[in-house]
Amino acid sequence: MRKLLTLFTSLLLLVSCEKEIDINYHEIEPIVVIEGRVTNEGTEVSVRHTRSVDDSVKSASLPGASISVFDEGEEHRLTYDSKDGCYRSDLKGTPGHSYRMTADFEGKHYEATSVMPAPSSIISTNFYWFKVLEERLLVDVMWATDPNPEERNYFMYRIDRHSSNPHITPKMQSRAYRWNVFDDRGNPPGRVVRDIHCVMERTVKDDKEEDWDQILYDGDTIMLQLMTIDLPAYEYFRTLFSGQGSGANPIGNISGGCLGYFMAAGITHADTVVFRLNDVSDFAATEQ
Repeated sequence: MRKLLTLFTSLLLLVSCEKEIDINYHEIEPIVVIEGRVTNEGTEVSVRHTRSVDDSVKSASLPGASISVFDEGEEHRLTYDSKDGCYRSDLKGTPGHSYRMTADFEGKHYEATSVMPAPSSIISTNFYWFKVLEERLLVDVMWATDPNPEERNYFMYRIDRHSSNPHITPKMQSRAYRWNVFDDRGNPPGRVVRDIHCVMERTVKDDKEEDWDQILYDGDTIMLQLMTIDLPAYEYFRTLFSGQGSGANPIGNISGGCLGYFMAAGITHADTVVFRLNDVSDFAATEQ
């Protein structure tokens, strides 16, 4: 895995040719986007419309939808929270339960189902420098439990950070710093390990304004969460991640003609830490 990390990152360092291409985008009617999840921490759903490809402002969740989530047949109605524009319920997910979401909005009906996997548990998370040619890459190495080693399991991690850089705007601070999905293939029995690529050391030293949202600064607050997800959710986020920048729509699991996803997931959190650059050491392989 370390060899693959080095190879992948080395390719990113190679200089490539760039050519400006003018693309004529054609406008289409807005499409409904539903994003919903049931977790061990609660239930929430957002309803939005797609926006123009040249519009970088994320739209607020829209009121007026009728949304229910069924837990093994028992209905839970969601209510709209006007403060953050989200539909919520106090329903907390149970591993092994099947959940069905129904949503009626603007005269159309949408449905999706998801089964909640057993949650994982984060064992450790530490920052290291990985040597890549003559450079060093900052990596957060996360070890966690594999809840069902005899079966294929799917995971999604997310790092949020609150930056100590006074020039970073609240909007930049509120975005996920790093996220992706993976499965447990190639991991040791009962364990999963993930190398989360953060930033090149050269980028940290140069400290250019265009890189501020990528750089971890001394005093940044780091929050890492890991979710166990089912296969449809994994496929949605896998295709979303791989299609970033291309405009391709991810593979959703909601019927009725909308975009988006619905998933039941188990969430676990690592302890919140304050990042200290001087505490980061060079990586040496260890067993967990």
